[in-house]
Amino acid sequence: MKINLNVLKGIFNNAILKRIILSLISLLGLSLIIFTLARIMPGDPARMALGPRAPEEIVQKYREMLYLDKPLYVQYYYWLINLFQGKLGPSLTSFREVSVDIADFLPATLELMLFVAIIQVTGTLILGTISGCKPGSAIDGALRVFAYIGICVPPFVWALILQFVFSYILGWFPATERLSSYIRLPRITGLVTIDALITGNFNAFVDALWHLALPSLALAVGAMAQETRILRSAMVENINKDYITTFLSHGLPIYRYVYFKYALRPSLCSTIPVIGLDIASLIANAFMVEMIFNWPGISKFGITAMLRKDLNGIVGIVLVAGIIYIVTNVIIDIILTILDPRIRRGGQQ
Repeated sequence: MKINLNVLKGIFNNAILKRIILSLISLLGLSLIIFTLARIMPGDPARMALGPRAPEEIVQKYREMLYLDKPLYVQYYYWLINLFQGKLGPSLTSFREVSVDIADFLPATLELMLFVAIIQVTGTLILGTISGCKPGSAIDGALRVFAYIGICVPPFVWALILQFVFSYILGWFPATERLSSYIRLPRITGLVTIDALITGNFNAFVDALWHLALPSLALAVGAMAQETRILRSAMVENINKDYITTFLSHGLPIYRYVYFKYALRPSLCSTIPVIGLDIASLIANAFMVEMIFNWPGISKFGITAMLRKDLNGIVGIVLVAGIIYIVTNVIIDIILTILDPRIRRGGQQ
């Protein structure tokens, strides 16, 4: 597939650049909203962090250190100053810098999101294409039933089902953690599979994949079911259009050219935005799944931060989620630009 590099350059210089600038402004607004909400929640963060038996003078000094004794706009000012210096403030949960906690916990969630995305995209393309190419068949009916079930059951229920069946009953997969206790692996990137490949530890790589299987599948099933329905509907609609009938009447190979090349490509334009947003939302959907599988990710850290009213931790996690959404939306725009020539022509205007 040939792509005009000048067209893409123009799009990056215009639409994509504008999208990034607007997204950064939205991220700043998000920080202000979540900063305000976190601080008007009931409870004293300093007292919750130090415990009910801590002397009042120590709690007061802790409030002063966090600027909790200052007006809200002053607190936000100091927080922004620290943010531009690469600091998100001390965590009331771990008593470390929040940026250090994020660097420690985020790789586990990113690794999980990566494998969920692989399962999700692969499964959607295969199941949606098969169902869309044979509407009304027995395979299509079975896949539609799967889609309805997948949409109705939330990820944490899938996590409990998969853990109970494949870990406790069958014993095929481990129930918790990222690696078996007997495996020692140096931390390089924080992504266990990548670190295993870098160090040449194939046993650790396989063990990491075995631990990733169930939580990845639990998070992927629901989104994959929804995306399969969308791709299937788009495929059925495009296959019934006149240009596909024309191709078929000229005797072109049905699956190789007509369905996979000329029907699948426009069908993906309505499916890719949903896939991208589902992948971006994994950091929120992974909260309960990470708790069930004892996965040491940022989502699990986020639950602890919310329960203990860790103000800086909550804001930091929401900002990470916002950044992931921004990056995902930009990637979606680029992919749609490549797939749909109408968007490319619009980018030149």
